Amino acid sequence: MTASRRRGISPGARARRALLFDSLAAIVLAAVVLTLAAGLGVVGFFGLPLLVLGLLWIAAERLPGRVRPRSAAQGSRRSRSLG
Repeated sequence: MTASRRRGISPGARARRALLFDSLAAIVLAAVVLTLAAGLGVVGFFGLPLLVLGLLWIAAERLPGRVRPRSAAQGSRRSRSLG
């Protein structure tokens, strides 16, 4: 004999309790997911533009340093070949 039959719990009551437990678990999981998703959305909303601006800033600082030596080196080559 199962424990539920010894205590006199009908299969319908057992099913309702299981449904109640599953519903409460779903509500808790949904609340956790929505809280995390909302937090990630806020972080993404502010973080992504800041990341793009930061990468553009770094690129703007490093790019001129990489471009100038090449053009200076090409200019000195031209002056040597002409002179």
